[in-house]
Amino acid sequence: MKKYLILLSTSLLLAACSEDVGKEINTDLVQEAEQFFGFSEAFGESSYLGNLTYEDYLTIVSAELPGCPTIIQNPDTKIIELDYSAPQECEQENPGPRTGKIILDFTLADSVNANWSLTYDNYAFKGSEFTGTRMFIRLSPTENQESFESLTIKTGQGLTFVAEGELSYVMSRLDLAPVSLTTRGQITGRNPAGRNFSLVITEAREQPFQCYSASWELPQKGKESWIVSRTATSSVDYRVSFEPTETCNPVVISTLPDGRSLQLNP
Repeated sequence: MKKYLILLSTSLLLAACSEDVGKEINTDLVQEAEQFFGFSEAFGESSYLGNLTYEDYLTIVSAELPGCPTIIQNPDTKIIELDYSAPQECEQENPGPRTGKIILDFTLADSVNANWSLTYDNYAFKGSEFTGTRMFIRLSPTENQESFESLTIKTGQGLTFVAEGELSYVMSRLDLAPVSLTTRGQITGRNPAGRNFSLVITEAREQPFQCYSASWELPQKGKESWIVSRTATSSVDYRVSFEPTETCNPVVISTLPDGRSLQLNP
């Protein structure tokens, strides 16, 4: 009888331990996916701003940009400031809190090697703070290329991503007005846990301007892989898809490394 009770107690203890381990692993994967989704959303939120031209900013009104910033033009230097600390009054479908400034320097945009920059000045979006500069080069009237180093995004929970990357864009237009932005490329860096990661766009992200101007910052289509190192020789892969809906709010599904599916949005 004692032997039976010992075996039973041991089995219950092992089962409890296994359950606790399972919960810990499950929570870790879900939390990691949510962190990377937040990073992907935060980074992509201002990509459209970097692909608009200086001429676009001379005609676009505040209500057509997410957060309705005050648009400050400096014709002498061709610098555009988007001031979110002094936003204009306007109504948008999906308003998100933004503070600080985004500064676009188009001084060299008309040079032989046309290039410009987007710099964050105490800028924050949904509690995430941005530090760094993104550089853009014009490849053709509709194609741009971006590169950046040491871009830092610190979330509202105090988690910090440090990233670098190279991305390519295609801006579709109708009568010179922006219609949609297509994004391809890869971002690498270190996540809040200090692990190396890669964000690879495996199927182009597509974002219509009519949704973006209503403050919907997520792409309506596209696929990504979030690859996170575990050791020097091993990594895990989160596969992510952005699926269009009848509205501008896409469904975002992540396939976790253990095969489970997780809906991240809406």
